[in-house]
Amino acid sequence: MLTGREQQVAALVAQGMTSRRIAAELVLAPRTVDNHVDRILTKLGFSSRIQLAAWWAAHHVAVE
Repeated sequence: MLTGREQQVAALVAQGMTSRRIAAELVLAPRTVDNHVDRILTKLGFSSRIQLAAWWAAHHVAVE
């Protein structure tokens, strides 16, 4: 359902990272990260990053 990049962004959102920090981590513009987050929220029917983080935590195993 989520693209590879969207999965990366979702995982970092679930870690509590801001868009600016995610952008630095993935070498993207903060606005690009915001666009990814917006698409993820729309695809999953969520309205907040908190819902996304909770969903990610419930459905994915942490990879270190």
